[in-house]
Amino acid sequence: MSRPANHKPAWVFTLPSIKDPRCMLALGLTLWTVLGQTTYYFNRDSFQLEVAVASACALDFVITAIWKRELAVPLSAYITALSIGLLVESYDWRVYVVVPCWAILSKYLLRDQTRHFFNPSNFGIVMVLLFGHGVASVAPGSQWGADYRVAFAILCLGMMMMTRLKQLELALAWIGGFVVMSLLRMALGQGGLVFALGPLTGAEFALFTFSMLPDPKTCPPTRRGRVVWALSIAVTDGVLRYLEIRYSMFYALFAHCAILPGVRALAARAGVQEKEVWRILKFPFGSRPG
Repeated sequence: MSRPANHKPAWVFTLPSIKDPRCMLALGLTLWTVLGQTTYYFNRDSFQLEVAVASACALDFVITAIWKRELAVPLSAYITALSIGLLVESYDWRVYVVVPCWAILSKYLLRDQTRHFFNPSNFGIVMVLLFGHGVASVAPGSQWGADYRVAFAILCLGMMMMTRLKQLELALAWIGGFVVMSLLRMALGQGGLVFALGPLTGAEFALFTFSMLPDPKTCPPTRRGRVVWALSIAVTDGVLRYLEIRYSMFYALFAHCAILPGVRALAARAGVQEKEVWRILKFPFGSRPG
């Protein structure tokens, strides 16, 4: 029986299409997590990761249901939670509830006229670093023992993933800018080659590069804009490192996300239209008066 014309769907069930770029990222992070728990020492017990994933996914599901009347598979929240679970180090399990919740709430409470502008996982991490009073830190870059072979394999897989996500120029610009700034710091007398380029082999750098930086929702909409964006973040990171400020990558991205609404406004004025990058399947069900 057809639905009356004066009725519209009461609810919508949504799930990502297999072509959604988040599927590739979620698969990569899941594989990374499994390897970290079974092969490499990631200093995470399963409870911490489970709490982070459950907190983020539950909150995102509830907010989406109330706000949009959608029952949505919380894939973005899952990616955010795994990034936080792998990057944040704390012996207080409550951190893995609070930080993912901060991250998810930033998507709904801090928005410009089009969408959120802070990268959720980056926002949560910066908040706990600034206001956590030392209860949490970013996991050391040598999480997997700083084995260069593992780092090389991760970089290759990450580049393949960035190609699939159509964000390769962003990753290359960031890595290239990081290398240049590292060599400049070395030339200015701040450490040797291993000190300058060592972070490239660490889990912290790879997670930032391949799971946090390329979020299409929180970076410029054009290829040229993304290259300039990544280079600017690399320069900011290099300056902060020269000033010996810890967690410089995360602060650099946070500062750039804070000015993203202005970047979007300039792009819109130039006639650039942001495209929807997620591929969503929607299934309406139920009905309510129109």
